[in-house]
Amino acid sequence: MSEEQKKLLEQQLWNIAKTLRGKMDADEFRDYILGFIFYKYLSEKIFIFANNELKEDGFAYNEIDEKSIKGKEYLEAIKEASIESLGYFLKPSDLFSEIAKKGNSQSDDETESNFILEDLARILKNIEQSTMGTASEDDFDHLFEDLDLTSTKLGKTEKEKNNLIAKVLEHLDKISFNLEDPKSDVLGDAYEYLIAQFASGAGKKAGEFYTPQQVSTVLAKLVTTGKKRLKSVYDPTCGSGSLLLRVKREVEDVSNFYGQELNRTTYNLARMNMILHGIHYQRFNIKQEDTLEHPQHIDQKFEAIVANPPFTSEWSSSLLFMSDDRFSQYGKLAPKSHADYAFVQHMIHHLSDNGIMAVVLPHGALYRGGAEKNIRQYLIENRNYLDAVIGLPSNIFYGTTTPTCILVFKKCRENNENILFIDASHNYGVVDTKNYLRDIDIEKIITTYNNRSEIIKYSYLSSINEIAKKNYNLPLSKYVNPLDDDVEIIDIDNVIENFSLKNKELEKIDQAILNYCTELGISHPNGNNIFFLEKYKLYVIQKILSREIFFKNKDGQAYDSWEIKELGELLDYEQPSKYIVNSTDYDASYAIPVLTAGKTFILGYTNETTGIFIENLPVIIFDDFTTATKYVDFKFKVKSSAMKILKPKSNDINVKYVYEAMQLLKFPSVEHKRYWISEYQYLTIDVPVDMEEQDKIANFLLYLDKKISIILN
Repeated sequence: MSEEQKKLLEQQLWNIAKTLRGKMDADEFRDYILGFIFYKYLSEKIFIFANNELKEDGFAYNEIDEKSIKGKEYLEAIKEASIESLGYFLKPSDLFSEIAKKGNSQSDDETESNFILEDLARILKNIEQSTMGTASEDDFDHLFEDLDLTSTKLGKTEKEKNNLIAKVLEHLDKISFNLEDPKSDVLGDAYEYLIAQFASGAGKKAGEFYTPQQVSTVLAKLVTTGKKRLKSVYDPTCGSGSLLLRVKREVEDVSNFYGQELNRTTYNLARMNMILHGIHYQRFNIKQEDTLEHPQHIDQKFEAIVANPPFTSEWSSSLLFMSDDRFSQYGKLAPKSHADYAFVQHMIHHLSDNGIMAVVLPHGALYRGGAEKNIRQYLIENRNYLDAVIGLPSNIFYGTTTPTCILVFKKCRENNENILFIDASHNYGVVDTKNYLRDIDIEKIITTYNNRSEIIKYSYLSSINEIAKKNYNLPLSKYVNPLDDDVEIIDIDNVIENFSLKNKELEKIDQAILNYCTELGISHPNGNNIFFLEKYKLYVIQKILSREIFFKNKDGQAYDSWEIKELGELLDYEQPSKYIVNSTDYDASYAIPVLTAGKTFILGYTNETTGIFIENLPVIIFDDFTTATKYVDFKFKVKSSAMKILKPKSNDINVKYVYEAMQLLKFPSVEHKRYWISEYQYLTIDVPVDMEEQDKIANFLLYLDKKISIILN
């Protein structure tokens, strides 16, 4: 399945989910739609399995006569095989497709749809009961208990409830999950997508069951450093299981998955999530209990441990825990009102000697005193387990804007003389009102961690002695560039490396410029004087537009002809209010900020407060229109819904050429130099008819821009 088809599936499922949106809150209708998707998955999975079992008999699973003696024999044999292989059983008449069909066909009196709620409740109960006394019993026990088909939120009457559920099942039945492809994990990805969508709409409750994907990716990459296979991965506060599954993506194989979750509903989500991602029931062990008070995997050690525990949550901190192996060696227990380090101690206890552990904590855990300071000191001074401290941006988690950090622990550290501090709190993107880690931010964190690099104002290697002198306080500000901002620190090795790279890049660009100059019959602009290069570029475009110099075609002759075109003939415009959020920061109503055509160019914008039009911005090239609008919105803070976006009417126009030609136009004289879009469209420029000539002119000017940019930076 292609990426486009995957996105379509996600959108289809989300649209179906929204059928229930008007009836209940996000965290409530989540349980229904995810439960129904899981029922459909189980149905399709057993249908494929049973058909393979019946292949030699020459008929399909849904063709079995369930009432005949022979049919019952077939069902018994398939049930035994299915329980052993899949962990559960469904009769042909109980398959999702059969119930969806029944619910959306007319009853005998042909006045209303068939009633399916009782059948549906029975079937979901039967799935759970089919596992009783088997190895999969714990993994299917009460799995559908949150799917309450009697809830008045589905409708006031039984008929209303039935019609709504039948409608949801009908829409779901039309979607193929592509389960025949053993390499496809599209449904699992779509399920994860839905969980994320529900999290974004659930507010504070979302933090109970979902860690943002980008943070999960960082945690997963940290604990899989240097490893291709894992014997085990564990999450003591596993929520919906997304963090465990993210670890699976980073290695070739994970043998076993372990987790514990307090919330019953979220615990059910985690088990469903495992099965939907093709994790066999014998390979995951998810338990439902309070991790600190009633640990369920107490004697086991794990190769990788990840967690995003609830921030500053309460726990009993009972003195009885002083005899618990998880806490006894530290001398003190984490405070009752802050369980953060209790989770750390619990995870350390379960970490194998060759394992890596990464946990998300609030910033307060880096510097709070009392018992927490004692635990920090013990972990660093006595055990030397702490490997890295990574500061994250604020406002990246659901339900809180609290700044957070990641602590990385190893029992056998390769670099036991220092601890790496990474301050990634200033590197992020923004979507709507939430911050998020971009791919480039994640890559920088992981590369810096793997190389243990020191980067000015980003990362620092601190000796254990230095940390001791700072009383085992770990705030990033004490370690990552603690000097005054006015003090300039020069990394000479970095300067030399950048200088070398710039020279190599300039050599390539100069050669390209020389080739174009030779064809035009003009002098090559030697040297790196910015003032001269900018004047040279202006000279070149003026000479080209006046046809005093020209490029040649393959026959060595000037291209055939040019045309005088109004901008209105070349460019169309729209108001992208659907992309741009209203704001009072800046207003682009009177400017042409963006040209789009595969490649995109920022032209300028107007500061509404001062009336100053800023033009001749550096040319910035994007891959597509969406990227351009995001860049304008967040980098230049142009957020006016009245902003105009110009884009070529035809593919026979090179955007860069149009941009450069427009710089030489004499714009209408208007008060405050504000230009209405209507006044642009009647201005004219000369345009080469041959697209090849446009491209040559544009590319020549681009190389000049690149040279200027490299010298400036």
